[in-house]
Amino acid sequence: MPKKIDQRYIASEGKFLEYSFYALKDRFKSMKEFVAFYEKISSDVSKNLFLKTASFYLFLVKNGYWCVDIPESSKKIDYLDDTYKYIAIFSLIESIQENEYIDFYSYLIRRKTNVKFPISDKKKLEQLYSDYKQEFGSVQMANNFFNSLSKRSKDDLIQNLEVRDATPSIDNLSKYLYNLRSKFVHEAQLIANMSGKTTVSKYRNKNAICRLSINKLMEFFEEGLIIHFSGISDTKP
Repeated sequence: MPKKIDQRYIASEGKFLEYSFYALKDRFKSMKEFVAFYEKISSDVSKNLFLKTASFYLFLVKNGYWCVDIPESSKKIDYLDDTYKYIAIFSLIESIQENEYIDFYSYLIRRKTNVKFPISDKKKLEQLYSDYKQEFGSVQMANNFFNSLSKRSKDDLIQNLEVRDATPSIDNLSKYLYNLRSKFVHEAQLIANMSGKTTVSKYRNKNAICRLSINKLMEFFEEGLIIHFSGISDTKP
């Protein structure tokens, strides 16, 4: 039985269109221009996903804040708020990718992969895993997203990160940014690199100098979100 698509957002289009405009209003001159952009989205399925993603971005990131309710603690702690927003941004980036995630075992046994068992060659297995990561890897999803940005934005991103002995590139930047996400998800390490101040940390035993702020990352996300749903790169709507 085919998976039922959740269309609740387009079913309440008026409400979620308003939320989406609030989330992205800095990118459009008026509500009229925003609606014109929205109406050009190719299908109801894509429109539904856009409304969901932009609305979640509004509540989780743009106007969402991590508040602490503990005696003798500040109500708002910047690095906790930055972590909350950062993880949400990367979750939203993954959520709009066309390929639905499958694990490596499912990838191997699917008919489309055309694997002949047993796999006796280690190099063949490594190649299959490399192909799998290229198609379904979360780092690749982030890399594709940031590579869709305008040249000016990509140059801006690259200039805000330096990793010793690493070539400045969107690919290396995506790996660094996704590594911060993984450190929180798998090791509960808070993200203290998005203050906008210059921070120095270790990345794969190399010094990494980061000047990014969470607000700057939000700007890049908004641009990438619009590009993703418009299919237009290097231009604003």
